[in-house]
Amino acid sequence: MHRMVDVYLFNPEHDLALAHGAHNYTAPPFARQLRHDLRLLPAWLAPAGSYVAIPDDCPIDEDRRWLQGHGLDVEPIAMSRIADLGPCRIHPWGWDATVRHQLLAHGAPGDCLPTDEELAWTRRLSHRRTTIAIHQALGNVFSPPPVELSQYNDVVDFMRTHPGCYLKMPWSGSGKGIYRVIDPLGDRHVHHWIEGALRRQGSLLCELGLDRVQDFAIECECRDGKAMLTGYSVFDNDFHSQFGTGKVAPMQELHRLLVACYPDLDSVVAEVLKALDANVSPHYMGPLGIDMMLYRNSNGHVALNPCVEVNLRMTMGMVTAAMGERHGLRGDFSIKGGDAGYCFSLSM
Repeated sequence: MHRMVDVYLFNPEHDLALAHGAHNYTAPPFARQLRHDLRLLPAWLAPAGSYVAIPDDCPIDEDRRWLQGHGLDVEPIAMSRIADLGPCRIHPWGWDATVRHQLLAHGAPGDCLPTDEELAWTRRLSHRRTTIAIHQALGNVFSPPPVELSQYNDVVDFMRTHPGCYLKMPWSGSGKGIYRVIDPLGDRHVHHWIEGALRRQGSLLCELGLDRVQDFAIECECRDGKAMLTGYSVFDNDFHSQFGTGKVAPMQELHRLLVACYPDLDSVVAEVLKALDANVSPHYMGPLGIDMMLYRNSNGHVALNPCVEVNLRMTMGMVTAAMGERHGLRGDFSIKGGDAGYCFSLSM
C-alpha cells in the first residue's frame, strides 16, 4: 500500500508552453538551462516528507546533500522514478499540456494529472486579458487598465500616444514577451516585434507606463472555488519587467511595509479575492499570484495598480514568502547567471 506523497517539479518554460498551446513544445536553451540549474527551487515550497523531481542526469546524492544542508526535509527523485511512487500529488511550477505529456512519458499515473479540460481552462485564464477582467471587477478606479488590441495600426497609435508604455504578449512570463516603448518614433525594432507578436498570438495587451514606487504581489491558493490569501511578496523588477530581487522576511513585516505606503491595501486585497472568485477560482485549482504595483500618480500621491499580472502557477514571490515565513530566513533573494548557468542566492 503506497502512501500518498507530494512531488514538486520546476518547469520554468511553463508560460512559453502555454503560448505554444500543444503538448509537443520544445523549450529554448535558456529555459532548459534554467530548469536544470534551479531544479531544487520548489523544495522551499514543499512540505516535509515531499519529493522534488530532478532530471535523470543530475547528481542525486549531491542534490540530497544540498537539501539536507539547507534544512529541507525533501527527497530528490529522478523523473524516471516518479512512476515508482504510485499514486501521488504532483505539483509542477505550472500546469500545461507539455509538462503533462512529459510526466505521462515518465510513467506518472494519468489520474494524478489534470484533464484536458482543466488544462484548457488554465491556458485560457493565463491569457493576459484576465488582468482586464480583474480591473473591471474592481470598477477600473485604481489605475488605467490594460487595453487589448489586435490590429497593427491600433497598437502603433497606442504606443505613439503613450511613450513609455508596455506592450505585452497574451502568454509570456518572467519578462519575456514584454516590450517597453521608450522612443516610439526612433525605435525601428518595435515595429517588427509588434508584427511578429500579432502574427503568433493574435493580440497585444497595451499598458501605460507608471511612475513605479514598489513592486509586490499577493500569493494565493485556489481551492474548492475560492481564492485564499497565503502571503505577500515584495520585489523589484528590472527595466524589462524581469524579476530582480525579492525581499525575504516574515509575512507580517512585509504587510506592515506595504500598508505604511498604502493604508487601504487590505480592503483592496479583499476585493481582488472576490474578483478571483468570480473569474478564476471556479475553473482553476492550485497556486496563483497577482503582481501589483505602488506608483506615484499625477498628483504626486502613492496609488495602487491592483493587477499587473495574474500568474496561475507558482511564483518566485511564493519562494521568497516561504523562505521568510516558514523557514525563518531574511535577506534579498536573487537569481544570477545566463547562458553558462544559473543559480539563486540569498544575501543577508
